Amino acid sequence: MRGNILDNRVLTAEFITRLADKGYTKKDSAVILDDVLDIIYEAIERGEEVKLMGFGTFSTKKVGAKEYIDVTTGQRSLTKPHNKVCFKPGVTLKRYAEMAP
Repeated sequence: MRGNILDNRVLTAEFITRLADKGYTKKDSAVILDDVLDIIYEAIERGEEVKLMGFGTFSTKKVGAKEYIDVTTGQRSLTKPHNKVCFKPGVTLKRYAEMAP
């Protein structure tokens, strides 16, 4: 039987604990994580790329309107054009992923 799906995830609290294990306090670890994420959010909001050497690149891509059919009514409609967030993993992250079980 498979284990709990959460067994293979690092949630925010666990991430903060692991960062604290590197020598930071848990409070400082939480602040660091929040600040890093805020910087990424703000850059994405401005349409900037965020490149973290070896880890990867966060960016946005414009997605045009697309036609779809509502399956309940059969009516054709268009989605709104929007931006989507993209992530391209870096070489080092890919290397670590290849070593994963």
